[in-house]
Amino acid sequence: MKYFLRVLFTLVLAVAVVFGVYYYTNGNPFEQTGSNEILTTASQAPATEKNSNRELIASLPKQGYYLYKGSKGAILVHNKKEFEFNNWSKLIDVEEPKMYLTDFDGDGSKELLIRVVATKNETTGELLYEVYMLKSKTDENGEEAFDVFAANQATWEEIVNNQIRIEIGQLKSCKKFIQVSMNNKSETINYDEETGIAADGFSGYARALQEKGSYCTFQSWSKGRGVYTVNKKKEICIAVDVNVQYSETESLQTIGHINFKLDFKDGKFIVKNQTMNFAADKAYKISDPRSTSAEAWNYTETNTDASLDGADKIIDWIKYKPQYSADIATQMLSFDEEQTDIRSISKIYMTNSFIELTAKNGFTFAEQNVENGDYSIVINRGSDNEYDIAYTAKILEVNGTQVLRISFDKSYAQSEVHAVEINFGAK
Repeated sequence: MKYFLRVLFTLVLAVAVVFGVYYYTNGNPFEQTGSNEILTTASQAPATEKNSNRELIASLPKQGYYLYKGSKGAILVHNKKEFEFNNWSKLIDVEEPKMYLTDFDGDGSKELLIRVVATKNETTGELLYEVYMLKSKTDENGEEAFDVFAANQATWEEIVNNQIRIEIGQLKSCKKFIQVSMNNKSETINYDEETGIAADGFSGYARALQEKGSYCTFQSWSKGRGVYTVNKKKEICIAVDVNVQYSETESLQTIGHINFKLDFKDGKFIVKNQTMNFAADKAYKISDPRSTSAEAWNYTETNTDASLDGADKIIDWIKYKPQYSADIATQMLSFDEEQTDIRSISKIYMTNSFIELTAKNGFTFAEQNVENGDYSIVINRGSDNEYDIAYTAKILEVNGTQVLRISFDKSYAQSEVHAVEINFGAK
């Protein structure tokens, strides 16, 4: 029995040594590399890999490209030749890789681009990607080979840090607007002293967070995730999350994405000219503050229902769509069939910069709605130009009657307003 245990221990030790030598010699077959590096120069794969187990994970049959996952890494088959890549993403088969063949760098020959899963959030299931650019060449034996360049999470961050000037802040003229301004790294960005609006480069806008009825004060911003996609034109596109921190809250707001496209030149990924822009998240979309109108216009809607019925004289819930039209300046309508407290309003008056609701005699507006910012004026609901244009609100006393004035975040041209929705006690 002792002799048997001694033999067994010797066998186990031998297996462990062999495995240790293999791992030390070969390393992690899917080890990641830094940005803009040549991942590998690959020629025809060794015979040991040819006969190993493999799974077809992507292909371009018409162009003769087939991508497999093998026991040591990825295997590309082209023109009946096999090429081994042993340091690509270990998650390459989590989702079918996307393959594209086009002339990315304008040198007259086509490159192969492969987008694969780089990371996976095990909690949410969210996937992030990286891309491999394969440039065909001829090796010393006259055989086809590939240089491979990676664009991964480090690549876009290096580009953002070194090629793009990004400045984010809050407008002086209206705290509702968070401004994302961009320019080439070598260029400066100038601002209007009165409004804070950028005069150079490209700017986009998003709506700031609110706390207790007031818009929060911008403190800092940071980059979030970067997502690689390839569009229908076979252009490499990147969307980088923009996160904003405020003084009044610990909540981090992802206001939208910095977007740009990549060019590939001299073995490096660079920003494609005139492709930088910022797109606000749908929840924080806001109109462009640079587009304003000094031309005055107004619209009045008068409630012909004079009824004062109802024991509750507090106006705390309004949802109403005026029958607004740019062709009509005044209308006389009855609100008696409406289901909210708009029935307690005698007149609606709207201009290019504010809207006023006049309460019927004896009715008052709920102050907590104003204090909590629980109101909105939504224009063009359901269209690409849908915005909540409300900024601040206050309750006025006019000849013994209460008037709710909601000021807009800028002065709007009448041509920008196609439909209006009033909310009070609801957003």
